[in-house]
Amino acid sequence: MGIECNDMTLDVMRQSYDFMMIVDIEHTCTHDGSIPPEEREIIEFGAVVVDIKSLEIIDEFSALVKPQRHPKISNFCSQLTGITQSELDNSNNFKTVFSEFLNWYPMTSKVLFATWGSYDLVQINIDCVSHNLPLFSPDAVLNLKKTFKKVNKLKKPVGLHKALELCQCKNNGKPHRALDDARNTVQLLPFIFSNTKPL
Repeated sequence: MGIECNDMTLDVMRQSYDFMMIVDIEHTCTHDGSIPPEEREIIEFGAVVVDIKSLEIIDEFSALVKPQRHPKISNFCSQLTGITQSELDNSNNFKTVFSEFLNWYPMTSKVLFATWGSYDLVQINIDCVSHNLPLFSPDAVLNLKKTFKKVNKLKKPVGLHKALELCQCKNNGKPHRALDDARNTVQLLPFIFSNTKPL
């Protein structure tokens, strides 16, 4: 795993990188926990690349992923995400989609990898292991959820949609859709970096 950037000052971070890649994933889930965490599979990848100086989106990636271990998603998962079984049946598997993702915007020393919380990267590597792929280890990782808590002096970390509510930002698109959540995360960047006063 690469270095975690949470202890780097935000001003230094913006001087050290040109771009931030914000990634969000959705995975198989059930209401009763019948799929254990180690058997969860990504069903949707969403990512945006942001100019770290202007905090504006310059590119996007979105793809559905056909699960292999538990190919039939639960009604709970479909209702939560709005993703249908037929959409997944007509999608590519993780190995193909992840290769497309890596080719879309290669991680370089100029790109900071970021997620809202730490789990997205964990799940990516669960899928890498199950498909016999090398672990995905970006050189530098920023946990935006942890950083948002620290900058805004909150008592505990909050979920993405609660953070949007606290910042009076509109929750655009559909919750629990990967690209929509990645785009919504961008709205919170001014409340993490110095452009906007803390809450």
